[in-house]
Parts: sequence; structure tokens; C-alpha cells
Amino acid sequence: ASFLFVIGATNAFAPQLAARQQSSQLNLFGGGGGAKDGEKKAGGGMMDQMAMFKKAQELAQKKNQIDKELAELDFFGESADGNVKTTFKFVPVKNPMDPNPDYDAVKFEFDDAWYESASPEDISAAVKESILNGINETNDKVAEKYQALQGDLMGAMGGGAAPPALEEQ
Repeated sequence: ASFLFVIGATNAFAPQLAARQQSSQLNLFGGGGGAKDGEKKAGGGMMDQMAMFKKAQELAQKKNQIDKELAELDFFGESADGNVKTTFKFVPVKNPMDPNPDYDAVKFEFDDAWYESASPEDISAAVKESILNGINETNDKVAEKYQALQGDLMGAMGGGAAPPALEEQ
């Protein structure tokens, strides 16, 4: 009787080798049935994945083209009193882990008369204001350029319509 108990106890921890029924259809090309009344089955197979991959490549090419166009443009910032003007260049993202682009301040212009009479604190505040204004202006222009790409991305992901246009602040 104890021998049967030991066999029964070991069977409790043994894996169950029940036969499972598996479909032999791979669903590589959108098959798999399940659709009724001529409806296309949601989901995909290999062909849908290939179409999505191709769309992703097209979007990446569009993004690279937009980045190239933006890199050729000059963007400007100005202090409130107009005594400091800054020129910026768009620097496309090189690191995919940091999706935020950079902006290089490539040129500062100062009003000569103001510069001679201004204190270092006034100069510093005006430069800071010009840089912040330039970054905001650059962000707005970059966002406008990316609107078309965002609409394409939403369409590719099944989101449908393009996002609403940016509002002026």
C-alpha cells in the first residue's frame, strides 16, 4: 500500500504529457479562416507585416528628408527689446535613444550702442531671452514641418485622420 502511495505522489509532480491538437496552418499570408460572410479577418500574416515594414521604411525616408530640409534652414530668436538677435541651426537626431533634436546657436548679433552701455547682467538677460525665444520659434517651425509626417504615421497605425493643426499662442 505504501508503494502505491509513493508512485501516486511522484505522479503528482511529473509533467502531464497530454496530446495537444495544433493547427498546421502557418497563417503566413493572412490565412487562418475565421472570417465569415466574406469579411477580411483582422490581423495579419506575413504579407501584412511586410506592408507595415515597407510603410515604416517610407516614413523613415520622409523623416530623413524633413530633417535634411530643416538642417538647411536658419531659425531666429530675438530679445524683447530687439538688442540681441540669435541665429539657430536645426541638428537632426543622431541617437535613437534621445528623440529630441538639438539646436545650435550659430550667430549672435548685438546692437552696438546698447552693448557699449549695457551692464553684464543686462547682456546676459537679453542673450538668455533671445535664446529661449529662438528655441520656442524653432520648435514651432519644426512642429509645423512634422505635421505631415505625424498624419502619415497616424494613418499607418490605423489612427485615421491627421492631427489638428497647431494653435497660435
